[in-house]
Amino acid sequence: MSERSYTRIIIQSSSPVRYYSEEETAQASHFDIPVIRRLHALGLIQSLDMADEERRYSEAEVERLRRIRRLRHDLGVNLAGAEVILRLCERLEELQRELDEYKGR
Repeated sequence: MSERSYTRIIIQSSSPVRYYSEEETAQASHFDIPVIRRLHALGLIQSLDMADEERRYSEAEVERLRRIRRLRHDLGVNLAGAEVILRLCERLEELQRELDEYKGR
């Protein structure tokens, strides 16, 4: 029997992660700054705290805010429900990656 070997190539983005100010985040997500701060305080989004005490949000967090907005405004889901849905979606994506990795073996 011949033995096959496989090479796995992993492509990582070389572009740096962009962080947005609170004002830019508010514009991109269509939330007011006090609402963004409240969502941060509730742990629904994460920020990078800068030395000048201004919070910065990654592109992933801006996308998360957009998802929260869609859940709240389009589907009428409350914040607790939005949190549960987002966590379930993240877990589902994790499991899908594991399954894809398992199938690739």
